Parts: sequence; C-alpha cells; structure tokens
Amino acid sequence: MHCNVDTLRQDLRYALRSLRKSPGFTFIAVLALALGIGANTVLFSVISFALLRPVPIPNPEQVVVLNQTLPTFPRASCAWLDYLDWKAQTAGVFSRFGAARRDNFNLTSSGEPERVSGRMASADIFGITGVQPLLGRLYGPDDDKAGAPRTVVLSYGLWKRRFGGEPGIVGKSIELSGDSYAVIGVLPQEFRFLGAVDLFVPIGLFADRYQDRGVHPGIYVLGRMKPGVTLEAARTALSAVSERIGQAHPEVKGNGVYAQLLSEDQVADTRPALLLLWGAVAFVLLIAAANVANLMLSRAASRQGEIALRVALGASRGRIVGQLLTESVLLSVLGGALGLAFAAWGLDALGPWLSSLPRGGDIHLDLFALAFTALVALLTGVGFGLVPALRASDPALHLVLKEVRTGGQHGRLRSGLIIAEVALCMLLLVGAGLFLRSFARVTGVSPGFDTKNVLIFSISLPPSRYSTGDAINRFTGELRRRAAQLPGVTAAAVSVGLPILGTGETSFSFEGQAPADPTQRAQASIYTVTPEYFSAMRIPLLQGRLFEEADGQRNVAIIDERMAQRYFPGKSPLGQRFEGSKDGTVPALEVVGVVGHVESYGLDGHGPVDIAWYAPLDTAARIVPQFSTNVFVVARTSQDPGGLAAPLRKLVASIDPLQPVFAVETLEKAVDESVGSQRLTLLLLNLFAALALVLASVGIYGVMSYSVTQRTHEIGIRMALGAARSVVLRSVVAQGARLAVIGIVLGSALALAFSRLLQGLLFHTSATDPITYLSLALLLGCLTLMASWLPALRASRVDPAIALRAE
Repeated sequence: MHCNVDTLRQDLRYALRSLRKSPGFTFIAVLALALGIGANTVLFSVISFALLRPVPIPNPEQVVVLNQTLPTFPRASCAWLDYLDWKAQTAGVFSRFGAARRDNFNLTSSGEPERVSGRMASADIFGITGVQPLLGRLYGPDDDKAGAPRTVVLSYGLWKRRFGGEPGIVGKSIELSGDSYAVIGVLPQEFRFLGAVDLFVPIGLFADRYQDRGVHPGIYVLGRMKPGVTLEAARTALSAVSERIGQAHPEVKGNGVYAQLLSEDQVADTRPALLLLWGAVAFVLLIAAANVANLMLSRAASRQGEIALRVALGASRGRIVGQLLTESVLLSVLGGALGLAFAAWGLDALGPWLSSLPRGGDIHLDLFALAFTALVALLTGVGFGLVPALRASDPALHLVLKEVRTGGQHGRLRSGLIIAEVALCMLLLVGAGLFLRSFARVTGVSPGFDTKNVLIFSISLPPSRYSTGDAINRFTGELRRRAAQLPGVTAAAVSVGLPILGTGETSFSFEGQAPADPTQRAQASIYTVTPEYFSAMRIPLLQGRLFEEADGQRNVAIIDERMAQRYFPGKSPLGQRFEGSKDGTVPALEVVGVVGHVESYGLDGHGPVDIAWYAPLDTAARIVPQFSTNVFVVARTSQDPGGLAAPLRKLVASIDPLQPVFAVETLEKAVDESVGSQRLTLLLLNLFAALALVLASVGIYGVMSYSVTQRTHEIGIRMALGAARSVVLRSVVAQGARLAVIGIVLGSALALAFSRLLQGLLFHTSATDPITYLSLALLLGCLTLMASWLPALRASRVDPAIALRAE
C-alpha cells in the first residue's frame, strides 16, 4: 500500500513537472476540457433539478394531477362541482384529494397597494405536500368552506418583504382585494408548490362562484393515491365517476378525466429540449476529448526516445501507462476545476431564462453537480489518455533507439479522431442550423396585430368593491377616457384577455348550426373588449363594423376570419347569431363584424383552439361580472411607450387609490418573451455548435501541423528534387480535405438518423432541409480547409537545405 502511494506521488510530481515544461500544450488541453466539462455541468445542474429530482414532497410517486377532458377540448381545468364528486366517490383510491386555483389579490394594508400572487387551495393541498408551518398553523376543513372566517397563510418571501419578518404577524388582519383576512400562519422558506406564490387562501370561501358544471374556472386537482394503488387503478375509478356524473347531468355527458403523475406533468414540455441540449454538450465534450487525445498522441510521439529509453532500462509497460495516465487525468482534473468556474458563471448568466423551467429558481451548483463533474473529469481523463498511453508504451518503441520511424499507426489514429470530431461538429451544426431556421420562421409569423409603440399593464379589480357590471364599467370607462387624453396616447382600451399573454375559451354554436348533443359544441377563444381595442391593437376590420359605445346594450359580437371561413364558407356571416343560454342569462349575440385572425397562444400557432370571437366588455361585465375583473389595459402611443408607465400609474391611483397596477411592459417585449424558451434553446445550441466548430478546426490544424513537422525531411527531399511549392501546398491541403469530407459525410448521415427526434421541436422546418445541410457542409468544409491550408503554406516554404540538415 505504501509503495502504491509513493508511486502515485512520484507520478503526480513527474506529471506536474512535465506539464509545466509544456505550457502551450497544457493551456490548450485544459481550456478545451474546461469548456466541454463546464457545459456538461451546466446542463447536468439544469436537468438534475428540472427532470431528475423528485418533486420536494413526501412520496411524490403517489401524487397525481387531474384535468378535465371535454369532447371538444383535450385538457381543461376542472368544474368545482365535478371536483367535489370526484373527491366523494374515490375515497377508496385517494387518501387526500385537493383543489387549487391561481389568483391575484390586491394587498392594501401595511404600505402602498401591491398586487400579490396567490393560490386558492383546499385544505388537503397542504396535507398532500406535507408542509409544516414556520409560524402559526395551516388552515383546515373548518376554514375551507363557504361562510367561514377569512384566513390566509403567507409565504416566507411575502412575510419578509412586506411585513419585515415580524413574528407577531400571526393573528393580525390584512386587507386583500377589499376583504379582511386573518393571518394564521407563515410557510417555511424552502416551500415550493408548483411555483412560487405569495399567499394561500381557502378555496372553499369562494365556492359559490363555481356552481355551474359547464364552467371551468382554472381549477386543477391533486390527489395522493393510497399505498399500493396504481395510476391505472386511479384512472379507472375516476372514469367511472365521470360516467355517473354524465348520466346524472346530461349537459356535461362525455366529459372525462386526464390523470398524470405530478413528476411527469411538471417536465413533459421541457424534457425534449433539455435532453437535446445535453446530447449537444456531450458531443462537445467528445470533440474536446478527441482533440486532447490527438495532442497526447502528438506529444507521445515527440517523447518516443525518452519512453523507449525507459523501456530499455527496465521500466514495465504498466508503469509507463500509469505515469502517462496520471498526466491525462491531471489535465482532466484541472479542466474540471476550470469547468466548474465556467459552469458557475454560466448558471448566473442564464438565470433569467432558467426561471421559467420547473424548479428553475432552485438551480445551482451543489454536491451532485460537484460529484458529476469529478466523475466526468475522471472518465474523460482515462478516456482520452488510455489509447495514447498504450500506444506510447508499446515495447516495440525501442526501435526508436535505432532511428526507425513508427508514426504510421499513430497517424491513422489521429486521422480517425479528426474524422470523428468533424462528424460530431457537422451533427451539431445541422441541429443549430435547423433551429435557427425554425426560430426565424416563428419570429417571422405575424401575430395578427401591431406590437410597436404599445404599453400594456394589468389590473385586478377586487370583487368586494366591483361586484356588479355597472361598477366595473364605470371604472374601465373612466380609465380609458382619461388615458386617451394623456400626451402621446392615440388609443386606449381595456380587455379581458390578450393574444399570447392569456385568454379564456368558451363553447359556442350558431343558431341553425347547433349540434344535437350540447356537449359537442365547439370551443373558441373569447376576448371581451372596449370599442377602442381594435384600433389600439391594429387588428384589421375585414367585414361589417367594429364595436361602438352603444353596443354594450345591443348584444352584438365580432368574429375572426378563421371562424367566418369555417362556419360560413362562401357567404357573409354578418347578421348571424350566437345561440344564447337556455336559461336566458346569456343572450343571443348578433355578428356585426369580421376582423383578422390573431395568434392567441403563441407565434407557433400551437394551442387548444385556433378561432376566436369578441364581445363588448360592457356586455360581459353585465352578464358575468365575476369574470370581468381581471383586465388588461392597452395604450398605443405616437412615441416611446416606456415613458407612459408613470403617468398611467398616477391616473389609476387618481381613480381608485387602493388599486395597484402590475405587469407593466411593452407589448413588443411581451410577445418577444413568449418565444423565450425557443430563444434559450437556440442560443445554447448555437453556442455549443460554434464551440464544436472551433475545436474541430483547431484539431485539424493541430494534426496537419504535426504532419507537416513529421514530413519535413520528405518535403525537403521532394523540393530538392524539383517539386513546385504549389504541388506541396496541394498535397498537404488534400490530406486535410480528405479527412474533412469523410467527417462531413458521416456527420450528415448522423444528422439524418437523428432527424425524427428533431422534427417535433421544429416549426415549419423539415429536419432534412437540404439547404441547411448543404450550406453548413460548405461552411465546415471551408473552415477545415483553412485549418489545413495554414500548415500547408508553412510546408511549402520549407528550405530544402535546412530540412535536410535538420534530419
């Protein structure tokens, strides 16, 4: 044992001394490995938190997320009354069953009015998560019902930010959206429930709002399965309950339940892109390792005399291999240490983009990342160092003492590594090029409205003071009237829902086209807007007219061009009527206009529905005031809209001093942020592809430079015998060109093999797009030829006399 430690100590000292003697080689090798290992550490950290780690609750494999399915809608939120039936009739399957809904509240006590994010959640939600309060208590079933005293549980962040971490906050009252709530508890700092929010209130307090089974108000359900219950058994039980509900309530017959494990639900949208990126950085690391292996082979060749002498003096092959592997592992450890620094910097730089991922706010370098980096560094060091060490320690090298050349096998191995580098580089370049074309096409899509010079912000009117349509309409009418008078404002409007930023869906049918089965009614996006909305958004009018002020009392509607084409092909939809409700609460609405289509859910066109219609906000507030309090304000300006934020805040405060304004931004920025995930994927993939391109080019340059050095004597003889410089230049470039062509062909074949995996992530771009393949092959070919041309130029300038004397 003592001998082994001494041997390792000697090898480390020798390796450090050897690396210090070759600072250029050491710097290039460590930097290449650091870039590859650092990129892998960043992606591992992201994937570790977002995909690999269980949701931080007890036994997360028992927790399922439930959505409602409709005959015309794949996944909707849950109707409250259906949730109650699910809970009552599946007690044998679930030990806990809870409902939650996102909402915003206006906090008007202890300072300036502030909009805070919250969740209306049933008491069982806390039991499912297993959280224990930091202060006070959590609310229970007695607090979670209509008519109970209003209680609230604060998040740690809100408690610290707004109330200074005051321990005596428990028992005090705060004002939320005009109602008084008693603070009964504070949650611990580490608690995360499907994203950070500021507070929790019992959803049962608001149950009277959700007494229609046909309304799906953003409620989602979580259930904890009893031990031994499978997901399939839970799905079967829930489907049976849905069947019974459909029989008892024909108006919702055909509705079902979509159940998925919470861990799967959280990562379903992000997994493909993250795994693609991790594959990309793995290829970058392979290219870096191949580069260092080539450097090690070249270095070993230059040390043939030294190693052969050690063999002749009795050193065993194992001893030499061990010493050379110590060098390669030391290089990799140094690269890993520098890679960790790169990774820490990279995670900080990517922080704003990572926040949108599951548990994105928690992503950091931890012990798992350190262990991963150490393992990668060790495996990489052994991986790129083993073959060069075995080749260099070949006992046949004693022939070097007799001045016999042994570079052929080394040359073939180095050429193979270069071909692999170019092939992997081509694969990454194709992936990046396809994503670039896809992103260009996404961002080139017209959203159907003009994003320039528009400021938007949100307002959440408290139902305690805005419970009627008249109250809502008075506020919105005064707001848009006075906003339109501000300097630079050309149009000001108010709407419930904005394209891309969020809208609701509703079922509908036209008179004379209603399906026999009411549950088969189609779905469409709905926007309730004030008359100036179309002017402020610059949505074009195609037929008929736009809304007028008097339309708030006329029961009219406007549809988009896709709805008109789908339901009234070849004829005018003007004068057609939407069916009203059977109970008369929702009147029939007459179509008075057709406007251009807007992208409701994103520039890529993906969404549950692809048609939309509009109703006057005054009408909607009169019919369903509870769904007309969370509004967007849209102000189009003739100048930079950024300077309008402060005047609009003051304007709102002058109308209602207790009304906070939030989410203030330009419409252009909001639409730009909607493609943030695609932009992040594109940014990282292009970064990795560029890195691979540099590494591959450097690799070819290194191999060709070494080849020229090894062939100095041969080139000198050829030139002494009359070979022209151009002939020497062409022969060396041709050698590099052969390697590049083989690598490009292999890389293109690999890219075609992976095309199916890529296709689902692209927008209107074929994964086999020939223009992308040809242009990137040309780019890579030109750069690799340049990397070959520089050593070739040096070779063509060799002085034959000097070359022969050196030999």
